[in-house]
Amino acid sequence: MNTETNISLKEKMNAFEKEIRGEALQREMMRKAKRYAEDYSEYLKTAEVTDVLKVGKDTDGGYLVPDEMEEGIVEALTENNVIRKLANVFTTTERLKIPGIAQGPNGVWVEEGGEISFSDMEFFQATIDAHKNACIIRVTEELIEDAGFDIENYLIKSVGTTVGELEENAFVMGNGEHKPRGFMMDAEVGIEVPELTSDSLVDLQYSLNKNYRNKAVWIMSDSAEEELRKIKYLNGRPMWENTLTEGTPDLLLGHKVYVTKAMPDDSPIAFGDFSYYWIGERGKRSFKRMGELYSEHGLVGYRFTHRVDGKLIIPEAVKTLKIVA
Repeated sequence: MNTETNISLKEKMNAFEKEIRGEALQREMMRKAKRYAEDYSEYLKTAEVTDVLKVGKDTDGGYLVPDEMEEGIVEALTENNVIRKLANVFTTTERLKIPGIAQGPNGVWVEEGGEISFSDMEFFQATIDAHKNACIIRVTEELIEDAGFDIENYLIKSVGTTVGELEENAFVMGNGEHKPRGFMMDAEVGIEVPELTSDSLVDLQYSLNKNYRNKAVWIMSDSAEEELRKIKYLNGRPMWENTLTEGTPDLLLGHKVYVTKAMPDDSPIAFGDFSYYWIGERGKRSFKRMGELYSEHGLVGYRFTHRVDGKLIIPEAVKTLKIVA
């Protein structure tokens, strides 16, 4: 057997051994994840903390949720939070500084041999930090002891509803102090009008740079939706287009519509590409079982915590309609 054949065979054997070790490691990680999930479920019911669970203890005294529960919470939050559906959501490990562009460059035609002058781009720095949100979910001891009660699913749905609304309010109107900075704080005013009309919507639509218009959607208040549903074209056809597919947003002037009660009365409509609103999530979510605090009432409390931040990194990507007297 020549040297080349020996080298080739050795490479194949090394690759095979590496594959075997990789599969073994993956199986071990899956086994540990399964054991952690089982022990976590028991902790939620009985408060028992095992050695396996201790590796997931966080700085707030709670325990990080298992992967499957984490995925369920994220899905529930997205279902109850308009901005999460549209934003760029990612995970951070530390404070993130992002160079934002307030105004992009302009191209110019230049005479051969002529001087090339450039307009200055306007920059600003957006910082994605981590602000802690929390809620306490109370459950009766009888329910927890009921073998048919799915405590994890109940907590997932409760967090989705409560924290989903909390986050949505901040992602729209938060001032950035101990909470995310809402997109309304930095979005540009597209038009000012005394009342909502079909023309004002067209004006708002075209106040947005065409580079953002194709992916743009409407976000508006409940009262704005109510008014706009009444507007009809000359032939009597409503301007508002209802979709027939469940879960699919309605359309207005060809663009999807999302409604939230977080929008302010004096600026009830925004139109833009909300993928430029960035949501940074710091680490995994956690629960702390609080059995003693509510025991005299026959309840067990579950304290949920998580850290998140959000900012509109390109203000010109979103335009708002402002109501003026």
